[in-house]
Amino acid sequence: MKTDKSYAIPSKQKLIVLTSLALTVVFSLPRLAVFRHLQTNPHIDFGIYDFLMRGLYTFLVAVIFLLVNLQEKKVSLGFFKFNPGSLYQKVIYNIVLFLILDIVLLRFHLSLFEPYMKEKLFRFMFNVNMILEVVLVIFISNLYMLLFTNQRIRLANEVLLKANAETRYEVLMNQVNPHFLFNSFNTVNALIHINKQDAVNFVNNMSDVFRYVLESSKRNLVTLKEEMQFLEAYAEMLKSRYGNKLVLLTNIHKDAQRFLLPPMALQILVENAVKHNVVSGRDPLHIDICLSGESELTVSNRLKEKRVPPRSTGIGLSNLNQRCMYLSGREIIIRRTASKFSVSVPLIKPDEDINH
Repeated sequence: MKTDKSYAIPSKQKLIVLTSLALTVVFSLPRLAVFRHLQTNPHIDFGIYDFLMRGLYTFLVAVIFLLVNLQEKKVSLGFFKFNPGSLYQKVIYNIVLFLILDIVLLRFHLSLFEPYMKEKLFRFMFNVNMILEVVLVIFISNLYMLLFTNQRIRLANEVLLKANAETRYEVLMNQVNPHFLFNSFNTVNALIHINKQDAVNFVNNMSDVFRYVLESSKRNLVTLKEEMQFLEAYAEMLKSRYGNKLVLLTNIHKDAQRFLLPPMALQILVENAVKHNVVSGRDPLHIDICLSGESELTVSNRLKEKRVPPRSTGIGLSNLNQRCMYLSGREIIIRRTASKFSVSVPLIKPDEDINH
């Protein structure tokens, strides 16, 4: 079944670097405007190195606070212990980290450059800039954490849905074999009372058929060629009971035999036709198996419904439809007119993106 390829969130390291660069640009733009304005004033010394250092501070502060606030694992270094799941610890560490960086960076900057305005005003503007940046970084960090959490939940849900689908498919596969075995034993039971030699022949053919059943039960898909070979053996079982009353006509070119479909699909459709229609010597039941279009296999028969409809559980077609939906995302197509009944099964290309 084709799956929707969801948008992947970049790695945490890449996200930190890109976000820090973006914040550096955002906080540098006002300073750049001031820098260009003050360059025209000969009484104020505001050089390019001062401007670049402030940008570097912005980048470092963003990286450090993003690392702290996006941390998801517990950190323990001696007496230093940090639990990112504790809101109390996060608040404390953010405040302490802010005070340390603010003091260190401010003193470092003043030791390198003379402030282009009164020192008290410069300190105030420097602190305000730091506060705004740290608050914005913490807000962005929490937004990213929500995205990470949402992505993990979505991936977990996808894993659970896939596991659930695979489990349901296993149940469907397990229904096929007992259903076929039950019907086969009913046929043997009927033949024993009619013709013992036919019953023996039927059992021999059934042995060959069940060899395929057991082998294919381990696979989700088989080639159309394998399914047609199996159908030949299954047809021999039917001839043991019906003789010339039943005619199977196939029209499938060799190029199409590489296509894939669920195992036992043809057996289910042929069995369904035989079960619900009159099979007589005067008017044999013809079952046609052919390709319809490039990606469908159709099994059809002329309607000759029994006067007394047989008891049906509906397992066969329902099971086949669910398996086709799981494997290809396409349903079987049932067509019924006044004179004809047909079922089309989607065929899967060998290189098609499916669940298998």
